[in-house]
Amino acid sequence: MKKLNIIILGLKTFGQSIVKQLYKYNCDVLAIDKDIDRVEDVAEYVSEAIQMDIRDVSEFKKLTLNTFDVGVITIDDIGSSIMATMLFEEAGIEKIIVKSTSDLHKKILEKMGVKYIVSPDKEMGIRLAKSIMDINIVEKIKASKDYDIVEINVKRKWIGKTLEELDFRSKYGMNVIGVKKSNSEVKISPEKEYTIEEGDRLAVIENKNVNNEADI
Repeated sequence: MKKLNIIILGLKTFGQSIVKQLYKYNCDVLAIDKDIDRVEDVAEYVSEAIQMDIRDVSEFKKLTLNTFDVGVITIDDIGSSIMATMLFEEAGIEKIIVKSTSDLHKKILEKMGVKYIVSPDKEMGIRLAKSIMDINIVEKIKASKDYDIVEINVKRKWIGKTLEELDFRSKYGMNVIGVKKSNSEVKISPEKEYTIEEGDRLAVIENKNVNNEADI
């Protein structure tokens, strides 16, 4: 699988949590912040770390932004965040993920058509890094002749059992990659200890060559 080329703007707690999680996935990451101390804090976890004030547009544009698959913006300043978002869109970066700092910021990003808007906290940073990888994997799977991604209702006999107990891979030729709760909460890459609840729907990777008894 091709390495993802990712650019991350802003290296406070949220940005650093994303960087350190992506390090585990062996991605090519360019991390940028105007604070040299924060840049040095993440240098060992990324392909390149640069001190830069992105408000210097001429310098920022020298980065050949069109080479990146994913752009992540975690900057607190709304003006700088919006400017960076516009430059990412202009460069044609396919996936743009932006941290919103207020309801107003979020509304502006929504008006701009940004699909991935997140709220800041360390835990969310780790989940976001995992979801970046999941998005890439999903695209590869959709192009496969042997596998598909489908959403299924849970069977009553599954309720109250863990994913480990149900052993979807062996019994049904499927891998669970997500759970949609009845309250619309979505769990990405659930742990094997996750217990199926009534009203859950499962997102699974299905092997088209395996017959299974699941009601899809």
